[in-house]
Amino acid sequence: MLAQVLHPLRTLVEVLSAEESPRRMALGVALGMVLGLVPKGNLSAAVLLGVVLSVRVNLPAALASAGLFTWVASWIDPFTHHLGMRLLTQPWVQPIGAYLYDLPVFPWTALNNTIVFGSLMLGLVLFYPTYFLVGQTCQRYRPWLVERLERYRVADALAVAAATEGRRVR
Repeated sequence: MLAQVLHPLRTLVEVLSAEESPRRMALGVALGMVLGLVPKGNLSAAVLLGVVLSVRVNLPAALASAGLFTWVASWIDPFTHHLGMRLLTQPWVQPIGAYLYDLPVFPWTALNNTIVFGSLMLGLVLFYPTYFLVGQTCQRYRPWLVERLERYRVADALAVAAATEGRRVR
């Protein structure tokens, strides 16, 4: 039970204290956001996961933000459905969509689904602002936060708590 609480906290501490550039961390968060917003179980999500795993980013940041935005995506599905509906019903999109849907692999992408398409478009629109804001925030606050984490030995305390979680006290 305690491990379910401590694991995300340890991941967050690892992300913040990693010796990575702010750009890699920001890129990881931005790609994780796009991955998290897109519904899973289709080729689009698999391709996005492949991009996240093949680009040099802070992987814990990417996976943590993907988990966070997967949770957020369930709350904004009505908005992404409306956005996808508005975009997919444009007259100039329909011939392109019909042509692409006749290709052998394209139906597996599920881009004809309004929620998948709307989520992907929302993620792509929010990609650069997320990258910029996270990069600026990391550059400004990360040294201060890392110094605090080291001073109070937060990472050590979380590791000890996780290691002793299954043991009984007599």
